[in-house]
Parts: sequence; C-alpha cells; structure tokens
Amino acid sequence: MSIGEGWELPADAAPWSDFHWFRVGGKTALNVVVLSEKPLWYVGHFHKGRMVPCYGDGCVLCQDGVGRQVRYVLGVVEVTSQRVGLLEVGKQVGELIRDWMPRTGALRGMWLDLFKHSFSKNSRMEVTYVDKPIDRRFLTFQCPDIRKALESTWRKAGVPIPDGYVSIPRFAVPEGEARKGS
Repeated sequence: MSIGEGWELPADAAPWSDFHWFRVGGKTALNVVVLSEKPLWYVGHFHKGRMVPCYGDGCVLCQDGVGRQVRYVLGVVEVTSQRVGLLEVGKQVGELIRDWMPRTGALRGMWLDLFKHSFSKNSRMEVTYVDKPIDRRFLTFQCPDIRKALESTWRKAGVPIPDGYVSIPRFAVPEGEARKGS
C-alpha cells in the first residue's frame, strides 16, 4: 500500500478512482434522482458473485454456458445524502425507467425509489417512479463518467482483458475491426 504526503500524486495514479456504486438491498429504499442524459449499457455475465463483461466471439463464459444479460448503468444522486454515484440495473428495470421518460420529458431529473426485499444479489429489484417535483439543485450535480467508472471497476477487480483489445470489451474494438455503427 502506498502512503504519500502533500498534493502531488505518483504518475501511475491516473487510473485510480473513487467512483461510488450504489447497492440496492435491505429494508430501506434507495431514493435517487437520475443525472444521466441516457444510460450506458453493456452485455455481461454473472460470474463468481459479480457482473463481468461479455467478450463476444470466443468468450469463455459464453462457451461454458453462462447466461448473458444486458445491464444499464446510470449516474444518480441519492436524495437524502446528496451523494453522487452510479447505479446498475437489469433489463426489466431499465425498460421500466425508459417507459417512464415521457412523464418527465427526459431521463435526467427523474426521481426513482429502488427497493429489494433482501441484500441477496438474486433478490428482485423493484423500482417506482416518484411523481413529485425535485429540488432543482439536483440538476446542477455533474454526472460521473460512467464509461471510465466501468473500466476502472473492472480493471480494479482484475477482470481479464483478452488479447487484441485495447480497452475493456464493449467500449473498444479489436484491432483491425471497425466499430459497429460508425
């Protein structure tokens, strides 16, 4: 562990992060206002107690029959603490949030309450739209860099990056291939 003094950080400190990931679980609802203009998504596998990215062609987890799922990641601010962080939800919750967007006219500024009946990762997440005016100061909070947070989180967790990728899959293109949609 490195300990230093003063304001100067070592040159290798650039990838360090302090991204806060909100967890939903237990008896108390998580009350958040969405800061994202749109969600970031990735395809992943639930493996060894956590979500890891799917590597597409040649993915060992796909070959082993581990199911794939879409995950949406949003930048949010928790209403009570006013702490900014990230929230990851599955496809069903993501589609509910998408369907509620016409109520507010946008994703940013939407107030949501999220709840699970236990701390189990397998416990179903429930989400409700809060139809109350939000404190406008929440819209002054800056959304975290979700892409950087995902890459940093996966790198920190030691999620392997296969040969040929210049960064985490789903955000990078294998060398010599064009990015789809570009």
